[in-house]
Parts: sequence; structure tokens; C-alpha cells
Amino acid sequence: MRNTSNNALLIAAAVALLAVLAWGLEQAAVAPLQTGDVYPPFSSLRSDPLGAKALYESLAALPSVEVERLYKQRTVIGSRDTMLVLGVEPVSWSAIQNRTLEGYEKLVADGGRLVIAFLPVRTSRRMAEKRAVEERWNVKLRYADRKEEDDSAIPRETSLFFEAGPEWRAIASHNAVERAFGKGSIVLAADTFSLSNEGLREARDAAFMASLIGPSARVIFDENHFGVVESGSVTKLMRKYHLEGAVVILAIAAALFLWRSASSFLPPREAAARDTVAGRDSTEGMAALLHRGVAEKDLLDTCFAEWSASAPRRAARVEEELRRFKHDPVAAYRAASRALTEKT
Repeated sequence: MRNTSNNALLIAAAVALLAVLAWGLEQAAVAPLQTGDVYPPFSSLRSDPLGAKALYESLAALPSVEVERLYKQRTVIGSRDTMLVLGVEPVSWSAIQNRTLEGYEKLVADGGRLVIAFLPVRTSRRMAEKRAVEERWNVKLRYADRKEEDDSAIPRETSLFFEAGPEWRAIASHNAVERAFGKGSIVLAADTFSLSNEGLREARDAAFMASLIGPSARVIFDENHFGVVESGSVTKLMRKYHLEGAVVILAIAAALFLWRSASSFLPPREAAARDTVAGRDSTEGMAALLHRGVAEKDLLDTCFAEWSASAPRRAARVEEELRRFKHDPVAAYRAASRALTEKT
């Protein structure tokens, strides 16, 4: 019964450890992916207030619009496509070189639409040197002096605004400008709070979002610039080759191994009572030695022979008594002892 109870405790402990391990893996790997906390702000994979998943799902619900995410390097945008590049840091973007600007122009050359929405900022930044974007596109990124008490979170209102040339036109009443490049167009948007999940919940502006996207049949959310790239993974290979069953079999095998390690398929053995071995003194040891080495009929003669060698003068008297009781060793021993006592 004791072994059975111990096995039950081991099985319960193994099950508890597996449950804790599964919970830890879910908290460390699955939960952040579900909420999108591992992705940068304005990513369409984030479902928290700083993400843009609500915009992605809202556009996907429209019957006339096809929505997808881009995890690879940008290619040429189709004539009826709009690519949304959200959450771009404005200070570092304004330092891009002419080669990057040429790449943007080639993207929309066939009639596509590129929307670059900048991350809201609050600090005032003044650039002394002239940037390539100012010379090539004739647009300047400027920052107004605006201070807020909380400097830790992303602000709702950005201090960024544009000083654009006549080639650019303003979009609606928001701080966004658009310019044609070839058959397509590029849009720069500074006020991007309304594109976030929180903005859609609190201050939804459908007209502004429609003017950004334009008359497109497909909207592409660029996740590649966030560093979210498509790569081979174990999960993808499992789904591709339908190895879900193999994972289930491995899980069952692991569970059986734990069960086998914690318990036995055979019934527990009953503990046999151990015989207590008592110690013996020298006399008992001598008796046991004689019992194994000397026959019972020769015991008396053997003892007499050994004794007579040490006391030859008294041997005749003892030998006489032994002959009288030759067939009774006990009586002979007693008669010999008595004869020795009388002599003494």
C-alpha cells in the first residue's frame, strides 16, 4: 500500500509539472503573440491600443477590398494597390538618401499608392542641415513646440508637420500631403493616431482613412519595415507536411514515459520480514565447529585424545571411566569429570 501511494504522488507531481510547463510556455510565447506586444507600435499584428489590427480587420471586412500583409522586401505596387507603411520614425526617415527616395518613386511608377504614416512625436527637433528629401521632393519635416506631462507613452497628437511645395496637395483637414509620381502617388501622414486601434475606438475618422487609401482594390500592410520578415519555421514545416499527428504521438509517448518512470505495471512486492540473526559466543562457535567436523560416535574419543596429550598422568583414570560408559557419551563425560575431581 505504501508503494502504491508513493507512485500516485509521483504521477500527480509529474502532471503538475507538465501543467506548469505548459502554462509557462503559453505566457512566454503564445500570449505575447496573441496580443501583439512583441511587435512595434502601429503594426497590424498588434491588438492593443498602440496597434493597427483594427484597421486591418475593418478593411478586410469590406467586400470590395482585398487586404494582406507584406513580410518580404517591397516590390512594384500594382495600379490598384495601396501600401500602408505605418509607424515610421520621422527623424531617422528624414535622413534617408536619394537612392531610397528613388526606390519609393519606382514603387508607384505603375500607378500604385504609397502611404507613409509617421510615428507621433512630442519633442521639438530642429535640423540645421538640408536633407535629400527636401531637395528631391520639396517637402520639409518640421516640429512644433508642444510639451506634455507624460513623456513615456506615445502621444495622441504629434508635433510633426509638413512644409510642402506646390507639387503637394493637402488631404482633408489633417496634417497629410500627397504628391503624384509617374502614374502613382505618395502620401505623407503625420497625424496617425486615428489609424491606431485606440483611435478607431475613440475618434474614428472614416473620411480621412478613405482619403489616405484612395480608390484601391487591394491594401497592403507593410510589416517588413518593422523587421517582421517571413522565414522558415518548425510550425510552418509541420503545417506544410501535415505533421500534427506526429506531435500528438510524441506527446503521448512522453506522457507514457513519465507514467512508466513514476509507477510500475507489475503489482508491488510485499516486503518480506527479515530474520534476525543473533550473535554467538566462543563456546557456541566451538560446538558448531565440532558438530560440522566430528561425527557424533567419535566425539568422545576425539576429545579424550586431545585432552590426554596435555595431561598424560591422569589419562589412565579417565580412560577407565570412558570405557565403562562407552555407549553413553554424556554419562562417560560426567564420570570422567567426577574422577578428575576426586583425584584433585
